[in-house]
Amino acid sequence: MRAIGRILALALVLLVAGLAHAEPQVQKFEEVERGFWLRSTMGISVAMINHFGEDSRESSLWPPGPVLAVEMGIDLGQFGSLHLALQGQQISGSRDMGSRASVPNDSNTIGFLAGGRFNLLTTKKTSWFLKAAVGYMLASPGIAELDDGLLVQAGAGVELATNLRHFFFGLEAAGQYLLANGGLGIMATPTLKYVF
Repeated sequence: MRAIGRILALALVLLVAGLAHAEPQVQKFEEVERGFWLRSTMGISVAMINHFGEDSRESSLWPPGPVLAVEMGIDLGQFGSLHLALQGQQISGSRDMGSRASVPNDSNTIGFLAGGRFNLLTTKKTSWFLKAAVGYMLASPGIAELDDGLLVQAGAGVELATNLRHFFFGLEAAGQYLLANGGLGIMATPTLKYVF
């Protein structure tokens, strides 16, 4: 029995000594994933210059219209990326009927865009960026007098890596100009991105 006790005591001493000399486990934060990605944006847009024809006018700035987009792109290292986007938007307006009360003149739009992004400042978890895109917008219904045409966007934003690998969330603000109508609007959109 004494021999077994000595063996157990020796094993216990060796175990404690081993634990004392073991290096502490440090959780390492992985670098931000880069590559092919999908991103969704959903926010609001506010018209600053009338999008509609002479017989129509923009509704008041509040409530603003919704804007929703789905993007897919690829990172070009840590400095930038290229993307394609499909964007849906509602622009609210009203038509002046002279002696009669004004009637709603809302328009729904779909935009197809291609663009790029340049990262101004990138850390392990955060990216501040500038972004620009150009594309074509289709508007419906035609009675709203919002013409189809070229669409240009430019803006800035920030994106944060989450503790869930591959997922990022952010906030983006951009200006949008419709060349066919001369309409100018601004957008604010939270974002969610997944990098494969």
